[in-house]
Amino acid sequence: MSIIASLSINADDFVFGEVLSHTTTRIELTQFVPVDNQLVPYFWKEHNGDRTAFEQRVRDHSAVADLTNLDGRVNAHLYRIGWTDEIDGFLDALRDRDIFIEEATTTDGKAWLFRLRAIDQEELSAFQEACYDHSIPIDVRRVIHNPDTADHIPSLTGVTSKQREALLLALERGYFHVPRDISAEELGEELGISGQALSRRLQRGQQSILTNLISALNHQ
Repeated sequence: MSIIASLSINADDFVFGEVLSHTTTRIELTQFVPVDNQLVPYFWKEHNGDRTAFEQRVRDHSAVADLTNLDGRVNAHLYRIGWTDEIDGFLDALRDRDIFIEEATTTDGKAWLFRLRAIDQEELSAFQEACYDHSIPIDVRRVIHNPDTADHIPSLTGVTSKQREALLLALERGYFHVPRDISAEELGEELGISGQALSRRLQRGQQSILTNLISALNHQ
């Protein structure tokens, strides 16, 4: 049975985040490829600001051996980073555990959101312990056990599938935090809808959940 964990980590607490902490645009990690006992990251960076200056600042970091611009699309460029011998505990923990990165993004360069899949709770716990041993503060926001069957469990809250998707994403991205980690516009962009439409979808979903919860409490 696999397990999925959604967590956040400050950019300054791991090398990859620190290298890209000066950017103010969305970056999406696509994968890590093991090369010579190191994890080589590939990532998309949305077009924003001076590309030459961004690339130079990344290359100037002491942990970066090389930065390669591999490809481009309408709104982003694909990069690969090669490391020097400097690698931190967070990347070590990912490399040494049976953990798969399903998603990793930042929208401001200050904090990263990771969605990790582990083969079981033991592997996830070992990964967390490795981070703690290296004094790396990670904020585990949500854990889903046996996620492949979760979608087959009937909903008792009356929310639609789209409302459920929006609510879960909002929860994972820190939309309900005070202050918010992500705006309605940014969250809506991930779902392919406007920020206003996203807000309405969340409101309807929350209303359904509260209505059913209050109804259940009244019948206890």
